[in-house]
Amino acid sequence: MKWYQYFKPKNWGIVKVYRDFENFVDWKRTIRREQSNPNSKFNKWKLSRTKLYDVYLIISLDESDVPLPEELKRVKVIESLNPLNRYLDEELGFAECLSCEFNQFDDRDGTPTLSYLMVYRFIFNKFSLKWLLKFLVINTVLLFVIFHFKLIPLLVSWVLNSI
Repeated sequence: MKWYQYFKPKNWGIVKVYRDFENFVDWKRTIRREQSNPNSKFNKWKLSRTKLYDVYLIISLDESDVPLPEELKRVKVIESLNPLNRYLDEELGFAECLSCEFNQFDDRDGTPTLSYLMVYRFIFNKFSLKWLLKFLVINTVLLFVIFHFKLIPLLVSWVLNSI
């Protein structure tokens, strides 16, 4: 990134974090709207959500798929999710904001079953614990320097004396 790019507000970290939160609020609103509509594809796919608005779905393969190797079973599950992925991407418009987790259930004996859990989580592009700590440290140091060295009264007196 060129040095002059930092002077554009759209490249500032705080603006990117604000956009992350805007996208998350839009995600929440969209999921609530889709969930309340009985004719939506959200309900057609029998999707559910957690309190943190992670969308999940359980997919079970047929008994005829038992002899298949594990890799082929996973490929079948992923191929069956293509319409769902298109729905989340093209119709709802959240492809770049979602991560997909893929887990297989085990029975009580510890052997894998034919059921898989697919979880779609909203991901923040800029906001993270690291960003928050960095933001707090930089602002704390900046405020300490401003108040400790009394820079505001110094700046005001300098401006008033130059007039």
